Parts: sequence; structure tokens; C-alpha cells
Amino acid sequence: MADPKRSSLRASIEKLLGHLVPGEAASGEPELRLIDVATHALDSTLDRWVRTPAIRQLIGALEHDALTGPGEWVELRARLGVAGTLAERATFTLGGLVVAEVAVAGESEIHAVVRAPATGVYPVGVELSSTSGHLASALVGQRLLQVTGTRPVVLFHAALLLADEVGAGPALASLRALVAAGFELAYFDIHAKNRDPQIREALAAHALPAAAMLTVSTERQDLGNLQADFGAMFIATAVRRLRGRGVPITMVVSDEFAASPRGGPSAVTFLTPDAALEGTRSAAFTVAHRAQGLAFHEQRERADRITWRLDQATESELVAGNDFHAELDNGRARERLLALVGSARRSVHLQVYIVRPDEFADRLVVALIQRARAGVRVRFMVDALYSETEVVGRNNPLLLALAAEPNIDVLVLGRIESRRDVDLSRLKQRDHRKLLIVDGVHAIVSGRNVADGYYRGFGEVAIHDHTAHERIPWLDAHIEVQGPLVADVERSFISTWREHGGPTIDPAEPVRANIPRAGGVAGRLVIHRGLADTHAMSMYEAMLECAERHVYIVNDFPIVTALGHAIRRVLARGVRVQLLTGNAAARRSDGSFFPAPLHRTLFELMVKARLEPLLAAGVEVYEFVPPASPLVVARGGCIRPYVHAKVMSVDGLVCSVGSANLDASASFWESEANVVVQDAGFAGALEATLATMVAGSFRIDPLSPYWTSERAQRALVATLWPDSLYS
Repeated sequence: MADPKRSSLRASIEKLLGHLVPGEAASGEPELRLIDVATHALDSTLDRWVRTPAIRQLIGALEHDALTGPGEWVELRARLGVAGTLAERATFTLGGLVVAEVAVAGESEIHAVVRAPATGVYPVGVELSSTSGHLASALVGQRLLQVTGTRPVVLFHAALLLADEVGAGPALASLRALVAAGFELAYFDIHAKNRDPQIREALAAHALPAAAMLTVSTERQDLGNLQADFGAMFIATAVRRLRGRGVPITMVVSDEFAASPRGGPSAVTFLTPDAALEGTRSAAFTVAHRAQGLAFHEQRERADRITWRLDQATESELVAGNDFHAELDNGRARERLLALVGSARRSVHLQVYIVRPDEFADRLVVALIQRARAGVRVRFMVDALYSETEVVGRNNPLLLALAAEPNIDVLVLGRIESRRDVDLSRLKQRDHRKLLIVDGVHAIVSGRNVADGYYRGFGEVAIHDHTAHERIPWLDAHIEVQGPLVADVERSFISTWREHGGPTIDPAEPVRANIPRAGGVAGRLVIHRGLADTHAMSMYEAMLECAERHVYIVNDFPIVTALGHAIRRVLARGVRVQLLTGNAAARRSDGSFFPAPLHRTLFELMVKARLEPLLAAGVEVYEFVPPASPLVVARGGCIRPYVHAKVMSVDGLVCSVGSANLDASASFWESEANVVVQDAGFAGALEATLATMVAGSFRIDPLSPYWTSERAQRALVATLWPDSLYS
């Protein structure tokens, strides 16, 4: 008996080829013979053939499996290939039932975001059609949506099934034992190449249960060819992401990841196939995992959805009893930081990324020396590379001035002592955090470095048509913290200090209970530690997945692939997304550039090129325009400066301020710190400020001469810009 799926697929290919080959049936026998020969030849190798990237791109195919919990939003995505040029409408189905219809509109890729149905494994289908009904085609591929219930889920490393028959034996034995013990299975693969065809053949050959197969290939595109092993980071991120979506993963089976990776959730057990097989022989082992799955489900049902997402996505804890203040005005930020330093009686702990000799830096250095001479212990931690200190013999004079004081310790992170230390991976793994802790009771978590551009107000600088870009202030943001969460900020500072060999700090660990409550607001500190985890990216993704009405984003860096997908999923659900960005090379009112170094102009073009897909998807993009100032006499009377702030706010309920951009560097390479506040009053007030800023800014119209006139330049720079330098 013929396989109905294969017959349907053959019919679809015949129909597609029929549209591609001209001629009528009566007068085009050569074309008919071509179709017949082509489709007949496919029968024996069709399954493997349609999985190859070139053929999938030509014909079109479903893009990936999905794994989620009931009721969660899930994205179904397909590549259209040639079929997309012939169709006008696409219908997505789950288990044969229509769940979404989307317009094709000449797109090469389509997607739909739908609510996951009840527990089960559902084949995903896409049918293409025209409004006249002349074309009907089904995309190729066998993709699944797996919706989990309360049974414990095992994430099984599919690479184990690609060994030879002898080598795959232990893996198959453990896999079958887990199924027999009542575990639910899902598969994953982490590899430089797409091994999906081989893995699916292995699953079919061994008659294994149908389940979702997850890969990380799209995220790895943002890590371009840097010869680093990201496997442990990706599996930890995948597990956290899936648990946030309600998938009760209690076990990962892998030879490669046989121990819990740094950044992975402690509730998940990582085992080799042999250890998993041995575990299933004990009733207590299975009972414990079942109980864990049930407890996971009950906790998720009781939890606030935002708290649940952020708890699962990051190694952070929601802390009550705080007071917060967000500051986006550079002048007020300067005066507040200097006032806090001046008020210190016991200690000042300061960590920054960049220290650049100029007027503000001199004021800060003087303030720190004054407090040190008054008996305050000052500890200053700085990244070597961008502060140009302890870099192949070079030293920053400001840091030398601080280090000369007996009551000040300066610790330089990531020294580059010789040319042998200069490799791309090392240059990218920097500490990007900006923290201030005074007397253990006041803290600032910031995006601002130590330089004039971050602390000069827009109304404090005279600007004419030929003012250099370097003189024009940037929009930035910090958040001030009082209350028990200050202990978490100081703990981050002390941990990094000790890790890098700083002089002993007494007393030992900051304790939340020792810091009095300062208000009634709950917040958390999210720390991302370079290649050890992806907490910054996961934090933003979790916030986006909670959005129901609107999202504000303030950032001016190229958005990493995973967050770009998350934003498009939000848009597909009807959520409004407003992005306040700027210009890496400042512009005048008419869009022309102020004098700027070439690298700033090229960076500006590259960032804007990467905004094109988000603009097309429906993101409202605004270039920040500061309030008018009598000191600005450049033509048009206003400026469009760079935006260095890193802010996100969702539905007036939860917001984040800190050092982490939404780019690949912050998502993977650099260490970051952000404060997330979960409070409607605070988030609502911040959004009122952002709404005012957006209302006074310049909205990008994709059809305007301003935008279209630079399209060719953007495309060229985006093509030539080395991925390894910004990924």
C-alpha cells in the first residue's frame, strides 16, 4: 500500500513542477515526460532528498520542531522557496486541524504564532494556495509540535544515535528503558553542521517514539567562526528556556554533557546513557523524577507568570523591600553619582568598563581620592582593554593616580601583557559591568562609563554644524537601588574582585538581612558571566514572552538573532513594539552626519541595516531627539545623537535597566549586570518617561528618502562587516 504522506508530497512536487514548466498537456509532451521522469526518480530517495538544504530552499520546507507546555505561545515557521512566488496564502495545521492562515506576500519565510493545544505530539503542516485556487501545494518535511504534560521529560542527545551499531547500543538501551519507565522523550543536537537528516533516519530505523528534535543552529550564526565550544552554554540555555515554557525537564542524557554545565538549573540531572540505564533499574529513581515533574507543574500553576519566566531563565531571585530610581538624564546622573561618592563613610566599590581622561573623569578621581584620604576604603575595578591600562605596557594616568593612594586598590581585569595575549576570542571576552556600591547600602547599576559623553547633559554642550561627534553627549541610563537587593550588587562586585585576585575584602559576604528595607518594590539582579551562560539574552527573551500589550526598547546595537525572533513572535501576537534608538555617528536635524570617525559611520550603517527586518515586521523605530536647547545652533535646531542606554519595559509591569545590550556581544561574550524591577508603579512611571521621549523623537519611515537614500550603503556595509568583529 502506498504511503499517503509520500503520495501527497509527490503530488505537490508534480504540481509545483507543472507551474514551473511551460506548455499545455496536449502540446507539451517533452515537459510532461520531464515531470514524470523527475517525480518517478524521486520515489526511492525522497525522504533524504527533501531534507538537504539546497532542495529545501528551492521547494520550501517547514523549518523546525517545537517543544512547549500547554497554553504557551509557540512559533511555527516555514521557508517557502519557489512555491512562495506562486502562492498568496499559507495555512498552518496541527494534526490536520487549521490553526492559522497568513498572507505570503512574496516573502521567502513565513511564520505563525499560536497557542499550544493540549498535551500530545502534533504533525505540523503548511498548505499554500492562491486566491483563485489555481495553486495548491503542501510544503515538504516532517515537523512536530510536542506539548508536554506532567510526566518528567528527558532531553536526549541525538548524536548518541549516530554512532555505529555497536556504539549506539548503550544509548538505545537507556533510551528504551526510559520510555518503559514512563519518561517523556525529546531530542537535541548541538553541532556545527546540520545533522537533522541523519538523526531522523536513525530515529526511524530504530522505531523510536515520535518527539521534537531541537537544534541551536540559528543562534550559532551570531557566533561566527571563532573556534570556541559553545555546547555547554547552549544546552544550559535550552533547558532553562524550555522549563520557562512549562516543559518539566528533569534529566539530560548525553556523553558530551555528562555533568551539569555552569549556568544550568540545579533541578536538572545530567547523566551518561549508562548512568541513566542504571537509574531506571531503581524504582526510587523513577518515583523521584515523577514527583519532581508533578511539583514542577504545580509550582508553575501557582506562580506569577513574569516571576516564573525570570526565575527559570536566569540565576536570579526576586527580592522585596527596595526602592529604585531610574535616571536617563546625564547631568542629574553625574551629580547623583558624585554625591553618593561624597557621602561615603566606610567603603566605595566601583566597577566600570571604560575610563577615559576628560573633565568628568578628573572630577570623579578627585572625589575618590578625597574620600580615601578621609579614611574611606576605595576599591576600583576596571576592564583593561577599553580603559587602555595594562595593555602591552600602556597605562591610564587616571588609574595610576588612584593606585598611588594608600587607601585605594585598583584591580585591572583582562590584562593584555604582550602581543601573545591578542587573539579575537580573548579580546571579546570582556567585563562590561558598571556598578557602584557605597557603604553597602546604596548601589547604582548602570550603562554609563567614566567619560564626558555619558555624564554631560544635552543642554550643557554648545553644538554647531561642525561640532565633532565626540563632543556630543549620548543618551544613557542607570538605576539606583536601596534596600536588601544592594547585597546582591555588592556580592557581584566582591565575587569578581576575588576571582581576579584582588586584595582581601573584610567583612566576607554581604547579607540581605543586614540591610534594612527601603521601600515596597521587588526587583532582582541578573548577572551574565560571559561564555558561562546567556542570562542577559534569556532575561530579555523572558520579558518579551510575557508581553501582552506593548514593549518599549531603548538600545542602539545590532539585535542578536534569538531576540530578533522573539520580537517578531511578539509582533505576530499583536503586541506593539517601540524601539528608541540613535545614531552611532550623530546626525543633524536633516539626517546628515556631524563630523565623525569613519568607524562610527560604518557602525551606524551596519546597525541600521540590521534593523531592516524588524522595521518590515512592524517594529516602530524612533531616532532619539533631545529637548531643544539654545546652545544647539546646528541647522534645524536639534540633533539625533547616539543612544547607549539599555532599557526594556513590558506592559507597565516589568522593566530592566543595566549594562546589557540586546546584541551578540552582551548575549554571549561579555559579562553584564541588569536590575529587573517587577512593579507596576515603577514600570509605569518609567514608561511615561519613555513615551515622552518617543513622542519627541524622529520616527523612521521605511519609504522615506532619508531611509531609502542610504539603503545601498547599509547593504554594502552589512555585507562587508566581519561577523567575528560584532558577534
